[in-house]
Amino acid sequence: MEGSNEELNPNAMTAEQTAALFSKLRRRRVPLAEIEADIEDGAPTNGAGRLNLLTYTAWMLKEAGRGE
Repeated sequence: MEGSNEELNPNAMTAEQTAALFSKLRRRRVPLAEIEADIEDGAPTNGAGRLNLLTYTAWMLKEAGRGE
């Protein structure tokens, strides 16, 4: 994300963009593998495999409530 001229679209973010944004917001590194694992576990993506930031966040909150 840093040093990149690519504009972020919160409705269609790549896993890489999402990991970089969450790392910046959380002030700790969020590994790309963590985002990719969520996608494999059913995080909703569009036809191009991109994440909607709001939908993904809602999915994470729902999953957190399942109490693994």
